[in-house]
Amino acid sequence: MAVESLFNSLPAHWEVTTLGKVCERTGGDIQTGPFGSQLHASDYVPFGIPSIMPKNIGDNRVVTEGIARITAQDAERLSRYLVRTGDIVYSRRGDVERRALIRAEEEGWLCGTGCLRVRFGNGEIDPLYASYYLSHPNVREWIVRHAIGATMPNLNTSILSALPFVVPPPSEQKAIAHILSSLDDKIELNQQMNGTLEAIARAIFKSWFVDFDPVRAKMDGRQPVGMDAATAHLFPDEFEDSALGKIPKGWEVTALGDLIDIKHG
Repeated sequence: MAVESLFNSLPAHWEVTTLGKVCERTGGDIQTGPFGSQLHASDYVPFGIPSIMPKNIGDNRVVTEGIARITAQDAERLSRYLVRTGDIVYSRRGDVERRALIRAEEEGWLCGTGCLRVRFGNGEIDPLYASYYLSHPNVREWIVRHAIGATMPNLNTSILSALPFVVPPPSEQKAIAHILSSLDDKIELNQQMNGTLEAIARAIFKSWFVDFDPVRAKMDGRQPVGMDAATAHLFPDEFEDSALGKIPKGWEVTALGDLIDIKHG
């Protein structure tokens, strides 16, 4: 029986199979994390080996904030549930679209209760390519549509095994993963730059309009830091009393409604 394709057009030499079949033939598998009877709440410890729960699955990454931990003894007892670099971990309940690619620094962590682990075996599948494929909107929609449960979607190994999966040749997988990861790196860098610029803008606003540093500098006979003479000229060199306390002389305390018209759409 032909496997349904989630895409209208694919190169003829790309294979369409299922996630379960490709895991099986490469020597990998799809496995649930330990059940609650195997790991109780009392087993978690303040320091130890991290246990990945659904709340720790972010946007293709493991979120370590508030992550639970287990002892080395429990990790050995539950060794079949420990993740390896290149595994992909899913949440079994709730937001079943979420998945995280396991990086080298997370090698040996536990695929915790409430999670599913996808593992590829012999190198035929590039895990980074697979993680991008699984993030495609068509794939995510398929998973949500097939998840069990009306009030809370549930994912299991059978559903993930039946997921249509596209296999390009290994060289093309690596090229796709390289291009998309480069774009992700640029996006992350831009977000970091935007965060830095926002922090600078907040600091300048606080300095100028909350702490009134330019006014204080002019009162002391100093040139305000970080601004040219024309901008510094806009600030007075003394304070006056107001309903809010000391404010720059000539500035006014008023209600926002006195300055703008507010209209409802």
